[in-house]
Amino acid sequence: MLSFHISGAIRAETYEDGKIKVRHKELSIKTNRGSVQFNHPYEMNSDVIGNVLSQIYFEEKGLLKKSTSVNVFQDDEISRLVPLIIQAFSVATPAQVIEVVSYSGRPFFADKQNYCVMFMRDSRLNIVFSRVQKFQTYSDLVSEKKGMGTAKEDPTKIKGSRFWALLPAYGQAFEPGHKNWLVINISDETYQRPEIKKPDISESDKSDFYNQLQKKEKVGSNIHSSSGYQQVEPGANVVQRESKIKAKLLILRELLNDGILLQEDYDYKKEMLLNNGMNDMDIKNQLREIKDLLKEGLITEEDHSRKKKALLDLF
Repeated sequence: MLSFHISGAIRAETYEDGKIKVRHKELSIKTNRGSVQFNHPYEMNSDVIGNVLSQIYFEEKGLLKKSTSVNVFQDDEISRLVPLIIQAFSVATPAQVIEVVSYSGRPFFADKQNYCVMFMRDSRLNIVFSRVQKFQTYSDLVSEKKGMGTAKEDPTKIKGSRFWALLPAYGQAFEPGHKNWLVINISDETYQRPEIKKPDISESDKSDFYNQLQKKEKVGSNIHSSSGYQQVEPGANVVQRESKIKAKLLILRELLNDGILLQEDYDYKKEMLLNNGMNDMDIKNQLREIKDLLKEGLITEEDHSRKKKALLDLF
């Protein structure tokens, strides 16, 4: 469903799908390099924006944080956002950014809200967050009902959050001085190729797959513990992360050889591990790690070249 709201002499449209809203917002943005000029309107490709949204990750901060990185946007959320974002970019004026208010639906629980603004600058897609999977409180719901939920919110005015931290992936970098602002090279082949779809797996296959995966990961975990990785203090997290990447790829390859996984299942999971499995390692160690993975035959020359290029682009 589309709805249109006119603001003064400049057209401001709102595109909606249920609670999800994508709309134009007039915003003046200044950085250390001066005022930001928006390359709008812009014709955005559906595969590109779908790949971008599926490869934005964050980690939680605090005592109750999860130990692993998490996708900011969920699959259903992405499928609903993509057409709205494409339409909004196609008619945005050079004075407008694209404002996105979306929700990760969770059965029996309150939704979690994502809020960000998007704009094109110098052929790079900029996405700036002020809310990442934020639990909706009663006051939040009341404000939204009154139409004041994010009216005065400007994510570019903040530097980050004490509750979450974004984790740049392929072709992504932080705007200098900001940990909530991603600058994304959408011309990178990672985003240009057809959007990676999670394969459909029957419930019985899922059960068999996850049961075997859990058993194998448990064995792998015991091996790591007996090898002494847990006792290593300097750089312990890096050693464990490297070992986990190799161990998971070995498990996946075994499941592939056993016929439990399809090739597309294996390729999808391998892609996710390469994108997000080394975010707490510096670039030098990541380059060493992918070289080792290539030598052991766990990734292809193409995987290695693509990841190496993405890492070198971050220098």
